[in-house]
Amino acid sequence: MRKAIDLRQVSVANLTIGRIGPVEFIEKAAAAGFGAVGLLMMSATAQPLQHEVVGRPDMIRAVKAALAAHDMRVFDIEAFILSPQTDFERMRPALAAGAELGATHISSIGTEFIGNTAFLDPAQRMDLFGRLCDEAAQFNLHVGVEFMLYRDIRTYDEALSMIEAAGRSNAGLILDLLHIQRARTPPADLAKIPAHRVAYAQLCDAPDRSPALEELPIEARTSRLHLGDGIIPLGEVLDLLPDGTPLVIETPVAAEADWSVEARLMAAAKNAETFFQERLAQA
Repeated sequence: MRKAIDLRQVSVANLTIGRIGPVEFIEKAAAAGFGAVGLLMMSATAQPLQHEVVGRPDMIRAVKAALAAHDMRVFDIEAFILSPQTDFERMRPALAAGAELGATHISSIGTEFIGNTAFLDPAQRMDLFGRLCDEAAQFNLHVGVEFMLYRDIRTYDEALSMIEAAGRSNAGLILDLLHIQRARTPPADLAKIPAHRVAYAQLCDAPDRSPALEELPIEARTSRLHLGDGIIPLGEVLDLLPDGTPLVIETPVAAEADWSVEARLMAAAKNAETFFQERLAQA
């Protein structure tokens, strides 16, 4: 993937700026230069969502209006957890709302080790994942699987094995570069992944020191780095991605935690654009 990257074709993850309303997120992401956003439809943690979209026709209308006014789109919705407590009756309205807003992808994740005692076995997880894919297919949504060491889908090969066992065509890997780095996955391994099993890539950078396992969730949610500010071999990874892989910027930077939403999104956009331009100039 060596071509020029237009920021208007890139999405920015909600995690980059945290818990703000979707309309404000869309407006300020557009002002920063992004062309798409990812929206939270279901919580990935024990904390409830502060800004519910599902089941709120007024919010759906407001989000649609903001998207149209700013020529923006919703890329993905998150986060759909595969666990013994998974409830498809709760998931279906979220899938429907995401599709209504124009999303094309959803993110699914395993159960976090910390704070949980009940887990699916591999066969149960594969079956549940297949059902999620079938539900998502009814809304023309592609299901990405995000792997991370602190959840029970830990590595790309575990995720890929589950995807292939489920055998659904609307399924692929979410390649989050922080989780790839922390799992010590060599970039060359990414070339082994079939192109049709790459859903999208989440881009960030990271420092050399890896936190302890129990600290990895905090790093992932609050302490990533802008592109080019760490040790992840971003250029090498991008070169290995299949052409056309959708890209998402996910950079919650701890040093910017007290900045305004506008400033954080501007920093994310400026750093990403600078990195893309410098990489193209070096090609």
